[in-house]
Amino acid sequence: MVFSTLCIGLLLPQAGQSLPDSTLIHTDGRVPPAITAIRTQQPPRLDGVLDDDVWSRAVAVTGFRRDDPNDGQPAAERTEVRIVFDDRALYVGARLYDSQPDGISRRLNRRDTFEGFNDEFFVVFDTYHDHRTSFIFGVTPAGGRNDAIATGDSRNTLDDSWDPVWEARTTIDAQGWVAEMRIPFSQLRFSAGRDQVWGILLFRDIFRAGEAVDWPWTSQAEPGFASQFGHLLGLTDIPTPRRLEVLPYAVSQGTFTEGADPANPFNSGATGDYAGGVDLKYGISSDFTLDVTLNPDFGQVDADPAVVNLTVLETQFPELRPFFIEGSNILQFGVGGHSLYYSRRIGKAPSRSMEGSVAYVDEPVATTIIGAAKLSGRTQSGWSIGVLDAVTANEYAQLADVDGARFPDELIEPLTNYGIVRARKDFGDGSSQVGAFASTVHRDISDPSLDFLTRSAYSGGVDFLHRFQQNTYTVSGIVAFSHVRGDPAALDRVQRSSARYFQRPDQDHLAYDPTRTSLSGALGLVSLSENNGNWTFNLGGGGSHPGFEINDAGIQFKVDNLVAFGGVARRWLQPGKVFRSARIGTDINTSMNFGGTVMRKAVTTRFNGQLHSFWNLGASVAFNATGRSDRATRGGPLMEIPALWNVGASVSSDSRKVVSFRAALATMRRRDGTWAIDVGPRIHVRSGALGFSLGSSYVRSRTEAFYVTQSADPTATGTYGGRYVFGRLDRSTLDITLRADWAVSRNLTLQFYGQPLVDAGDYEGFKEFTTPSGYAFLEYGVDGASTIGYDDAANRYTVDADGEGAAAPITFSNPDFKVRSLRTNLVLRWEYRPGSTLFLAWSQDSFFVGPDPSFQPVRELGDISGDDQQNVLLLKVNYWLSY
Repeated sequence: MVFSTLCIGLLLPQAGQSLPDSTLIHTDGRVPPAITAIRTQQPPRLDGVLDDDVWSRAVAVTGFRRDDPNDGQPAAERTEVRIVFDDRALYVGARLYDSQPDGISRRLNRRDTFEGFNDEFFVVFDTYHDHRTSFIFGVTPAGGRNDAIATGDSRNTLDDSWDPVWEARTTIDAQGWVAEMRIPFSQLRFSAGRDQVWGILLFRDIFRAGEAVDWPWTSQAEPGFASQFGHLLGLTDIPTPRRLEVLPYAVSQGTFTEGADPANPFNSGATGDYAGGVDLKYGISSDFTLDVTLNPDFGQVDADPAVVNLTVLETQFPELRPFFIEGSNILQFGVGGHSLYYSRRIGKAPSRSMEGSVAYVDEPVATTIIGAAKLSGRTQSGWSIGVLDAVTANEYAQLADVDGARFPDELIEPLTNYGIVRARKDFGDGSSQVGAFASTVHRDISDPSLDFLTRSAYSGGVDFLHRFQQNTYTVSGIVAFSHVRGDPAALDRVQRSSARYFQRPDQDHLAYDPTRTSLSGALGLVSLSENNGNWTFNLGGGGSHPGFEINDAGIQFKVDNLVAFGGVARRWLQPGKVFRSARIGTDINTSMNFGGTVMRKAVTTRFNGQLHSFWNLGASVAFNATGRSDRATRGGPLMEIPALWNVGASVSSDSRKVVSFRAALATMRRRDGTWAIDVGPRIHVRSGALGFSLGSSYVRSRTEAFYVTQSADPTATGTYGGRYVFGRLDRSTLDITLRADWAVSRNLTLQFYGQPLVDAGDYEGFKEFTTPSGYAFLEYGVDGASTIGYDDAANRYTVDADGEGAAAPITFSNPDFKVRSLRTNLVLRWEYRPGSTLFLAWSQDSFFVGPDPSFQPVRELGDISGDDQQNVLLLKVNYWLSY
């Protein structure tokens, strides 16, 4: 960060405050530059014209310098920013000069469109002055607004779901453009105290020149974000803001299903529903906020993308629900594929399904959230605290026979309470921190049919981070634990889950116990990295104990794992002869289980760079040496995984243009003949208020040994009394995603999302795994006396390892498949008054699954229109009240 040319003695009189020197001096001795806000009794008119008297009295900040390109050079265009305040709000006035005003981008985007297609001015506040938390406000020349929160002293933790109620006006004239903002103190969080010192960053994107400039400037080679800010002084005697906000809502929806059975007593093809609820936000103090939601509705959010998952790993979806997104960063805790808090667990699909048990079943697709509350904030002493509690309801399936006669409702999800607590203490201007986390899940299981669920689950841990040598080096670590309890059926399911497979027959370090009623485990990891300068590195290691189980409140994919990793990279931040900027790095990763079996040894090299034409190039090469898998046989013995190469490349054009594109290609080939190719083109069009993007992914692959089924057989002594059937899988997947948005005005937008998906898999060459820890198979009907038969009427295979011998035949359904899916979503969003919104949404879904594995993409996309559709129309209105 640039050192101020003024000494502390000069800064203090300018601020007009009696502040200790330590407030303005960072722990590394640096003195950031400062801007002073002045108080006004008469707030400026918010009209995008800086002609109010108060603006002439405020001191302007200038001297912006470039981040990109030519890091540190003076900005090509002059920028002046002034800040004033009254008892209720902070006002920011920015004069953004431009020598070519006709080149100023006038594109109008929907709110929270953080993209490189526009001129934009940002003001970013570190209101806690903890050098970690950033409140971001941005405005474009056309008046489009963007806002977000970033945590952890990083630009990469952007949470754009945060939607404070604030205002901005802009104008364009012969000198450039003007941005005028009004940001109420009630929308910010800050520590109590008469004299406030905030961190501040002023940032400008100059679209035409392809420049990013800021004040104060810090070299891109230096790590951090909020820790690099300047100081905002002069904020004195701010009254505690009124911070009670109430957001009641009403929603009505109709669902229309094609192909529905008219005799279905629950859904004959058309259903309707209506509901109401309320969100409440209360500022307990200037630095702590309580959020409460009762009967929340999430009907207007985007749909999850369609996927076809043939693995044992859970598909992880992003959080789309506003209540859980806002402020979620403070609750996050985890590392390396282990997240102790996964908000999608709250309100998830019911754990039990009655589909197929009777003729007609009506069961909810998600668990009802009765209510949830969240407390978050930061104390003056540097403690950041987040607490969340949520209660989900008992859920029942309604059942009826073919004549419509009702059966008693079946409980499919119990009443459940989720509790999350996260605390963190910062030291040394945020350069060091220690945190703690705890979660609890309690289920009211009174029905024996739900004994497969754990009754209680606890997880927790501590983490730390310390930066030293002027933030050049960072050491961080985490230690976590878990404990779950339940009936033996629940713990049997946990032990046999794909995360651990305690029942594996060829291991001696795990203890499978079908009578177990509890399970405990731990995780730990530590890393050291350098993120300063042109050369960077990282290294670390750790492990997850086999009994570590956090899936009740969090998400994990694999335990029983010890890892070590390291990497080094070289970056060029100043333009050269070919590239504006570039980076190349190599990473090494190894892992083994607690039994000492080496699973993975991989080396990956990646390059990316931006040309002077603003085109971007990327390439990667990865090599995985021969390893072992304790998951490939789904609870059976170890299996060798042959060595593979993975090569990828990408190119993208100048994103400032009206039309831009990106194309990516990745290929993989394994020693056994397994291969895959993934082609991903995307085009983006942005003109005026209209935006359009069309992206596609086509994946063609052949897997020589893909798991199909298994069967117990005491004669299979070579594989510990089990037979494990694999097949050669030829698979083709076409996924197209279309997004469009039209910003009719600053407060009225129309968004469209559409995703057709076709996925087909053809299985052949069925074979039996024969050599634990190896890679050898007996192919049915080819090797020895083995046989394979197919019953076309039943669509089933029968295989036998030794013909008429002692081996028991195995039968299984033909695994060939074809899936077609279409998901669309059209949302009209009108902010008819500040903080109050009307949503009108239409969604359409169709899903087809069949046994024909043929793949003809043009025909399949055409056939989607003939599949039965489900249409949902939804109207939602909320009204923001502030007291």
